[in-house]
Amino acid sequence: MEAEPTQTEPFSERSAEPPQPRLPELPENVPLETVTLTVGGRTWRITAVENQDALLAVTDNPERIRYGLLLWESAVALAEVLAAQGAAIRGKEILELGAGAGLPGLVARASGAAVWQTDYEESALTLAQFNAAQNQIEGIHYVAADWRNWTDDRRYDLLLGADILYERASHPFLTTIFRRNLAPGGRLLLADPDRPQALAYVAQLEQEGWRFEVEVRSVALPAGAPRTVLLLSGTLPL
Repeated sequence: MEAEPTQTEPFSERSAEPPQPRLPELPENVPLETVTLTVGGRTWRITAVENQDALLAVTDNPERIRYGLLLWESAVALAEVLAAQGAAIRGKEILELGAGAGLPGLVARASGAAVWQTDYEESALTLAQFNAAQNQIEGIHYVAADWRNWTDDRRYDLLLGADILYERASHPFLTTIFRRNLAPGGRLLLADPDRPQALAYVAQLEQEGWRFEVEVRSVALPAGAPRTVLLLSGTLPL
């Protein structure tokens, strides 16, 4: 994841703007851009890779394309939901899977939640840390983690994931994490751009006892066209 003076002095000095951190140097050497967007009544500056073409230009290996360095509509939709919940998540412990540029976790932290952001890519965590710094958000925990070799046993009140269901092969590992790390009575909150494999996975989870509510939103990035995003809120009855 902020008192007005009772009197104005004629020559009072304004507080200086906090210094902006330097752009991170990612090993991929991909071009970055910073966009401004409003979520929860607050203006956020988010730095990410310019577009998918920029990622494709730096690698010939499709398995090494670092899509997590992009800002996705799903992340914005998830951040909007968290901002709307506000006080309801204050003091909660939240785990974000596949944090990427980090917007949902920033919004959660700004609402007073304790946040752990994880990603397989170290460069994504570097980007998430930069975005926290340029938005004056402190106290987030950053962890490099592999879903296939998961070691975290902490229980969290809320598990987050923006656009993490695209690969069917990852679904069994995610299921294990959901069951291992969601606290009793906790909630799973995922956002996905209406992919068939995501819906199939949610249907499978429902067969295993999970209960889901689905909300449909239309989200547009700055200078982008609106895109449909599904918000999937899941619980596992005790």
